[in-house]
Amino acid sequence: MTNNKTLELPEFEIKDYSNIPQRKQFYPASEKAVNIVRDSMTIDTLFSALYPSQWSSPEAPEFHDEMDRCKAAGFKVLAACPSADSLDASVDGIMKGTDFYLNKMRERPDSYKIIRTTKDIDDAVKEDKLGLFFTHQGTQIFGGDVDRVALWRELGYGYCLLAYNNRNEVGDGCFEPENRGLTAFGKKLIDSYNRYGMVVDVSHTGERTSLDAIERSSQPVISSHSGAKAMANYQRSLSDEVIKAIAESGGVCSINMVGAFMDTSNPDIVTTDALFRHVDYMVNLVGIDHVGFGSDYIPNINFTASIMQTTMGAAVFPDGGYSAAAGAKGFPTPAPYQIVAALIDKMLQNGYSQEDCGKFLGGNMYRVFDQVWR
Repeated sequence: MTNNKTLELPEFEIKDYSNIPQRKQFYPASEKAVNIVRDSMTIDTLFSALYPSQWSSPEAPEFHDEMDRCKAAGFKVLAACPSADSLDASVDGIMKGTDFYLNKMRERPDSYKIIRTTKDIDDAVKEDKLGLFFTHQGTQIFGGDVDRVALWRELGYGYCLLAYNNRNEVGDGCFEPENRGLTAFGKKLIDSYNRYGMVVDVSHTGERTSLDAIERSSQPVISSHSGAKAMANYQRSLSDEVIKAIAESGGVCSINMVGAFMDTSNPDIVTTDALFRHVDYMVNLVGIDHVGFGSDYIPNINFTASIMQTTMGAAVFPDGGYSAAAGAKGFPTPAPYQIVAALIDKMLQNGYSQEDCGKFLGGNMYRVFDQVWR
């Protein structure tokens, strides 16, 4: 089976959302919180920057500035997302996205390091470089061949979502009302993930498929960028059952920063209070060892916010127009470097220790990577 999905976009106007209030929001933070972020193994488990649609242009002149801001804030590693099943998931499209990142890294070899193992992370920290690994949102990247997991692992892909909202050959996405389980092919793919050292990621995946995948996997499972459904009753959020199953596997649930997903009032500005509610809920449910940080930040939101207001957006996010309304606001989402220290302050103010904060920031995910990646 080959992967031949090409991108056929509807006609739509790309509007400018670069000056929405969220992009100008300032989150004050204490020196203690800033230093905790810088001293911790801080990891963003989903830096959503599809190529070329989520950059200002195919040349992405803002790339190094975005990376420098992340590094200055204290991030050691980013999970960079060049592609997704929801857009161009052809082999050519995915390869162009990967090559874009690799070429950007080659422009400044003293600044970046490709990450495949935790030893690479350790080396990047010692060399004062920002570590980057890749993730694809979906499974069309494998073209129906489970052994291609080995190829993408070698190219620096650390995990790939099982489904992106909709049904595929692996199972159901989180918007499928039938909520079917993992398919026979999906079981083989989980086995291949385990065999080749790729982390199983159930963000955007349906509840039954997620639970089946967790049960099938012999390694810890993660959700790289999701909230708690008890705090935001939206399809993209995780049920208590899935959160508990991820924790029981030894895995981590990373919360994202997308306002519309974390607060169903669809806010213009994401608050640390809204995000902390998800962190605190998950910690009370499964413990601090199983909660992490995954921003889902998009550097240039114009294309994504605009297309979410089209029929194509409605097909990918069939939520009765809620995501279209979020798109009309420019999908307010703070940059990881914009909010991370202020979120740590919120945790400290609510009784979390510096050790707890370090686990949340990336220590927990590093533990999973150290177990799975090889």
